Amino acid sequence: MKRKWIFVTGGSRGIGAQIVREMSADYDVVFTFKSSADESALLVAQIKNEPGRHAQAVHCDVADSNQVCDVTQELVNRFGPPYAVINNAGIAEDTLFSSVSEAQLTRMFGSNVFSAFSVSQGFLAAMMGEGNGCLITISSVSGLKDNVGQTVYSATKAALIGMTRSLALEVSRFNLRVNSIAPGYIETDMTSQLKEALPGLRKRIPLRRLGTTGEVSSLVRYLLSDGAAYITGQTLVVDGGMSC
Repeated sequence: MKRKWIFVTGGSRGIGAQIVREMSADYDVVFTFKSSADESALLVAQIKNEPGRHAQAVHCDVADSNQVCDVTQELVNRFGPPYAVINNAGIAEDTLFSSVSEAQLTRMFGSNVFSAFSVSQGFLAAMMGEGNGCLITISSVSGLKDNVGQTVYSATKAALIGMTRSLALEVSRFNLRVNSIAPGYIETDMTSQLKEALPGLRKRIPLRRLGTTGEVSSLVRYLLSDGAAYITGQTLVVDGGMSC
């Protein structure tokens, strides 16, 4: 790697893909995908067509700690410690509390919470040795403001916010900063499936619109910059005022 490199989970689509695109202007980016090989290959090709930009995709189910261990060790051995780790991968399944199954709990906590723990642990020792770096976790406004049917999802996102605060205290002496971002409703393929509900959703948002993936990725870029060198342990909300 000729530049600092960063690691992004779930980088093949939606918010993750936009983070990969924008960060590739300043960093070499390695991102994970689980099942979207074609989308990942297309994203890598698009980025490489732009002068001075580089990205590569690695297959990894970040909910599988063994796969995460193998991938993180291999990358550190090849490239050294990353400057930043961005835990973006996650899933959303809305179910009323009375119908939540143990399998659903396991699946959602594995994808949303355990993955962030495994990935962060996989890189943390090397990053502490470097003495400079950032960890950013993409949480959700649902971790701060609950919705009906999102008991499990909200619990996973609240867990990430708690992890952010505690980990920031643990690693600050190594000059590592840890923050999270809590997006509200963002225009992605996922929200595009909510066509009938969108008018009602917009009315719940003071700015009367959904956010864009670029508005999330630009905040990631800021948190990685020297301008955010005194910010750690924080959760920055990007929700158009919905959680006010």
